[in-house]
Amino acid sequence: MAKVLRTWTFWIKAALEGECREYLEQHVLSGLRVQPGNLRASALFRGLGDGTAQVVVASVWESMDCIRAYDGGATSRPAIPPDIRSKILDRDSRLRYFAIDSLDDIVPAKLWDDAMETDSPAQPG
Repeated sequence: MAKVLRTWTFWIKAALEGECREYLEQHVLSGLRVQPGNLRASALFRGLGDGTAQVVVASVWESMDCIRAYDGGATSRPAIPPDIRSKILDRDSRLRYFAIDSLDDIVPAKLWDDAMETDSPAQPG
């Protein structure tokens, strides 16, 4: 049975990257990792060279049913606390889901196609 990769992308000021990493680890990723059916949760950061950074929050789940049990069926829109909204420059309005066969399918090059739409550094060989 295929697993599900759940992603959400947003952009912040590059100067907030450390604060964002800490917040995501303490309040988002650690909470995702203990949910039944969650197999992995990570945040990917990429500086864009213009003073901003792109952030992709990615989690892998056993099934969509596990995701629905976690988020109460609100699977299309991310929950963003009001005190955090002001720090986000821009964001995808919807969560994205991808079927994957195994955790081995998840490597940075796989995420670049969708999440990294601007010029990217050379892909790992």
